[in-house]
Amino acid sequence: MTAETTALDAAQRRNLWTGLAAFLVTTMFWGANLPLTTILLRAFDPFWLTLWRLVLATTALAAVVWATEGRAALRVGISRLRFVLLGLSLSAFFIDYNLALRFTNTITAAAVMAGAPIYAVITLWLVTRAPPERGLGVALALTVVGSAIAIYGRAGAGGLHLEGGEPLVMLSIVLWTLYSILAQRWFPAGTSQLRRAYVASLASVVWLFLYWGVCRIAGAVGPPNIAPGSDIILLLVITAVFATALGNYTWNIGVSRLGIAMGALWQNAVPVFGVLIAMLFGIQSTMEQIVGGAVVVAGALYMQWRRFRA
Repeated sequence: MTAETTALDAAQRRNLWTGLAAFLVTTMFWGANLPLTTILLRAFDPFWLTLWRLVLATTALAAVVWATEGRAALRVGISRLRFVLLGLSLSAFFIDYNLALRFTNTITAAAVMAGAPIYAVITLWLVTRAPPERGLGVALALTVVGSAIAIYGRAGAGGLHLEGGEPLVMLSIVLWTLYSILAQRWFPAGTSQLRRAYVASLASVVWLFLYWGVCRIAGAVGPPNIAPGSDIILLLVITAVFATALGNYTWNIGVSRLGIAMGALWQNAVPVFGVLIAMLFGIQSTMEQIVGGAVVVAGALYMQWRRFRA
């Protein structure tokens, strides 16, 4: 084995470990976001909350980009058309996700989201024609079965109820996958993942402000809450910085190292961390949620294990 081959193997393993760590951190951030967002929605309407979460996230990302890469890195660096379309894809995801949760029973939404890896893989194939890698079927089966077990434990005797928003749940996964593809393809080679996340967030703010303005004029939302309590402001800053800003950044790192299909497997682990973190707020979990979460994580780790073997 030559020195070059050894160095290449070492670099590949670093990429695998970096991608794994990035997806794990992302999953933890997004899991924590679930109970915190539930609290924030008591003080803000979904459109106003999303707008200001992205404003704060963009500000945080801009500060880090300036500090680490210099002021020149704050320039967009892509064409105006790509900037507009990138922001459209990301903002459309946030708005669609809010509407999906508003018009879908919580348990039913979780059941539809369990198929996130499948929707993501299909979208990835349609856009890039990239064939799924070997072993993905087993990993998909484990994550979907694990999600089904966890959802059964949450549903109890209530069962699933269709309320019309279920297609929007599926569409949100498609939009997020599309954004992930564009964020990796539309920037010059060598652009940091931090800067990609900053540009995408900046582009989405314009669209989100437009969406909120239209809804306000149409009477779909009430007057904005511009004087929330200090505890609400603190939670808003936490979710904006960690879940929205850093979560987007670490997600991009994971995608650049391991791909979107692997990230989609980890997305099903978000409710697992959401349940664990919700327990800190006094919300008890069921045995089915714990067992189902373990199966979901096993599916993602199985695919990671195959990568290491290869």
